[in-house]
Parts: sequence; structure tokens; C-alpha cells
Amino acid sequence: MEKLLKKYCIGISRLRGGSRYGLTIDDNGGIHTTAEEMRHVLFLGALDAGAEDCEWGRFAFSAEMPRDMVLVIRALASDENRILKDGKAILTDDFLRDPNTDAQHKMRLFELSDSIQQVGADDILLYGQRGRYLWLCIELIGIGSAHLRDLRVYAPGDNFFQTFPEVYRRNGEFLHRYLSIFSALYNDLQEEIDGLPALFDPNTAPAALLPVFADWLGLEIEGGFLSDRQCRWLIQAGFRLLSRKGTRAAIEEIVHLLVKEPVYILERIGPEGSREKNGEDPFAFTVLIARRSDEQLHAKLLYLIDQFRPIRTRVSIVFLGDCMGMDYHCYLDVNASLVQSIGGSLNDGAALNGLTCLQ
Repeated sequence: MEKLLKKYCIGISRLRGGSRYGLTIDDNGGIHTTAEEMRHVLFLGALDAGAEDCEWGRFAFSAEMPRDMVLVIRALASDENRILKDGKAILTDDFLRDPNTDAQHKMRLFELSDSIQQVGADDILLYGQRGRYLWLCIELIGIGSAHLRDLRVYAPGDNFFQTFPEVYRRNGEFLHRYLSIFSALYNDLQEEIDGLPALFDPNTAPAALLPVFADWLGLEIEGGFLSDRQCRWLIQAGFRLLSRKGTRAAIEEIVHLLVKEPVYILERIGPEGSREKNGEDPFAFTVLIARRSDEQLHAKLLYLIDQFRPIRTRVSIVFLGDCMGMDYHCYLDVNASLVQSIGGSLNDGAALNGLTCLQ
């Protein structure tokens, strides 16, 4: 009967739950060496297959380390999760995670058991290791900066070997190990194929792909003036914003991408083809922002607004922070502040309860 291939990803919780000597774990689940140590060791708690006599197949990870640093991997599988210590039965995990026990003493457990040991490899066959529980020990010997990430374990480890007749299925022999090469290549390729949707998701795609996605939508975000978080939001909202391109709502939403303070948009549009008596352009509008002036923010906003403003229009951006209040008649391009209006009413009963422009 064909066996289901299982993949166990060793994440940040399991890594931090292990016992470490001269190693640190970052927020992305990466393992880093500390510069002042010569020997770096990590003991991981048991991986539980959920069934006895499990055939463990492969342990793989990505490693970046100096050429003169030695990497040693030890693996031990068993159906029993307890050992005897000082005449008492204790959990194997408790022994390996005990911070008061010396690392060399813990390694003796692997040396005295039917474990395997591999040196200098980041893709290891675990053939011969059978049992419900699997324990791993990672050791780095040398001075320098090393980084290990994306730790994963497969069981049973191959796809092709299980398709052969029973007479050819003799674990650990040449045919088994030879076919495992192609199984490993196939599994890695299948993982890349399965991960393609994540590459096209703005929330999970690499930052280098974000300008490409924006270009597909007709947006320009190159130049590094937006953070990764802002780029991802803009790409996700791109279709909605482009469908409302040229409207007040689109301008307000794109401004709020960079500005959290209140924003007001003033339009000075008279009859078609005419100009106001005070010389204002009927095809111009002003964006008022209730915050201090910022030249870099001003340039970013102009760059984004130009991609969403109506054709033939011109935009002016005015920051209202740290400026003096002015009375009765003023021009906003002098950087005047808007004082809060007081409720009132006109002769016909219309209320004045907000920003109102009288013609």
C-alpha cells in the first residue's frame, strides 16, 4: 500500500522550545551563531509521527556558514519517549531540554543509541531510523557567523520507491538510495510549485516583486519612497482606486496612505472655460493636511496624486500645522490655518456646520 508522504516544518515555537548552547533564534525562525562561542549546539524536542514504527526519510534545511565551520547533524528515532536517568524514568524531551545538563552529556544519548550522524550536509537521509518519535541535534563547530533556516523533515522521504514491487523494496540498499535522489528533487520542485500562489499574493510576495505587480496595474512605485507595507496596501487597493480614478474619494484614500491626520480637499471649479475673479484656476484643487510641513512627504504625495488626479487638473498641497491663524480674507497658499467653524443657519434654514465655501 502506498504511504502518504508527510512533511514536518520546524517552526519558531519548536526551535525556541529546544535547548540551545551558543545559538539564537530570530523572529523568522532562523538559527544564528553567537560570535564569542566556538561550539554551538541545538537539541530539538521530539517530532511525533502519531503512529509507531514510522519510517523517517529525510531532514533538509538551508545553511549559510563559513567554509571552515563544521556542521554535524545527529538524528535518533524510537517508539519510546522515556529514558532512565539515575534509576528513574524521565521524558526524553525533559532530559534534552534541561538547561542544567551539559551538552556533551546529552550527546551521549545519541552516541549510545542507534542514531545516525552526518557531517557537512544540509540534506540528510534518515533511512534506518524507525519509531514514533524523532529527536534532532544540530552542532556547529567553529568561529564565525552562520545562519540556518527552513528546517523540515519528511516521512517516509520518497515517492518513487513505494511504486516498485515488494521484491525491490529493501530499505537502505543501493536502489533505495539511488531513487531517493530523484524523490528529493521531485519533492523540492513540487514545493516550489505549491508555493507559487504565495508569490502572487501581495501579502506574502517578496518585496522585489512588488514593483512588477504595480506595473501590471499601471501604478508607479519605484524609487523606494514607499515602505513594503505601503506598497502591499497600494497593490491590494489598486483595482478599487483605479476604478475611481479622478474622484475626490480616490484622492482622499491615496493621501491617507501616507497621512493619518485629517485631510480636506478644496475644489475651485467655476463655469466651463471661465476663471474666478480673484485669478484662481477652475481646473485646480487644493489638498489641506492638518500637520506640520514636510518636504519629503510633499514630494511623495505629489507623485501619488498625479497618478489619480483628473486629467488637465493641477494640485496644490498645503500643510496647516504650526502656522498663524488669519481672519476674514486670506489665500491658502500663504499657509493659513482653518479655525473650527461655529454652527449657524442661513435665511432659508440651511445649516453651517462644517467647511463651507460661499460663492
